[in-house]
Amino acid sequence: MGADTIKDFIWRKDLFYVEQPFRKANIEQMGKKKKKKNNMKRTHDEAFEESQNDLVLKLNQAVDFCKNKLLSNNEISLIQSEHTFNDVPFAEIATQQSDNIRPIQQIPLTDYFLRASKLGIQTNILYTHDKIHPSLIDTAIGGQILLPENCRFLWSDMKNARLLVSEGTKYSFIVLDPPWANKSVRRKHPYNWSDFTDIKNLPVENLIDHTKSSLICCWSTNCDKVEEFIKNELFTKWNCQYLTTWYWLKVTRSGEPVLDLTSLDKKSYETLILGYTGDDDDDRFSSLKNTTKIICSIPALIHSTKPALHMLFQNLINFPNNDIDHCLEIYARNLLPNFTSIGNEVLKHQSIDLFEEITI
Repeated sequence: MGADTIKDFIWRKDLFYVEQPFRKANIEQMGKKKKKKNNMKRTHDEAFEESQNDLVLKLNQAVDFCKNKLLSNNEISLIQSEHTFNDVPFAEIATQQSDNIRPIQQIPLTDYFLRASKLGIQTNILYTHDKIHPSLIDTAIGGQILLPENCRFLWSDMKNARLLVSEGTKYSFIVLDPPWANKSVRRKHPYNWSDFTDIKNLPVENLIDHTKSSLICCWSTNCDKVEEFIKNELFTKWNCQYLTTWYWLKVTRSGEPVLDLTSLDKKSYETLILGYTGDDDDDRFSSLKNTTKIICSIPALIHSTKPALHMLFQNLINFPNNDIDHCLEIYARNLLPNFTSIGNEVLKHQSIDLFEEITI
């Protein structure tokens, strides 16, 4: 990058070119699925109870809001292009090397490493990129990958998360996006999942900064059992209090939900459970308590990418403060500025092929 020109990178626009809903459920299909679900004695996806009807009402209101906001933004036409970076078996390599651990080793990615060719990024090492601008690094395993400003990452099997504890940093903003198991995942094996025991064994309570008010955000599937596990077991183990539940509504470019809101199969929204530690009188978090917010956005056409929550909370409650708050993402599949990220696929979505360059 030139010394006189500051470059930045954003996700490629065509990754968000979701023009049509993914699937519309018809009444006959819904009836068949509903009968099947009832026979399986599922509770969450049966005929909507009053609380579910209330949620669908709020989701429909959010859809109307999105349609009005996006109405004038559909002039651009883009062509989606293929990328192959997901072919790199990051998770498998991390699992194979999960027993090859030693005391935490930290490597700062200095200019020497940034200029290197075919750099051998290794598992179970905490890498630090402390530049105030993004950098490109040429790796042996994944080609050119993008490093956001001031980021750290640990490519590791999650059973080695205690490496971060030994490093010593405490975090006041933590995001978790566990690969929850369900029957479809167990049958098709589209990705490696973590069961309840694996997730409960994560040493999150030893990573939270309990000296100040801290916020914990955990993504959930739309399943009562998972949500109750987060609230009653994980938050209890982590010494957290439940704050509220929000929803991420996925919409097309025109504001339509990507799936039918009343579908008894897959949902057009995902659930976000918020917890906190510290002072109950902290105005930042008390203003969020028992609120029901719906985050609306066009989803990226790559698996398991989520909205940037830190930017949302910075706008809402001026938190986290990058100068004093340490941020952590667990089960990360991409890197974020001013974050430490850990996961067995932490570099999965950092290929330069997924980004476009802008001048600032």
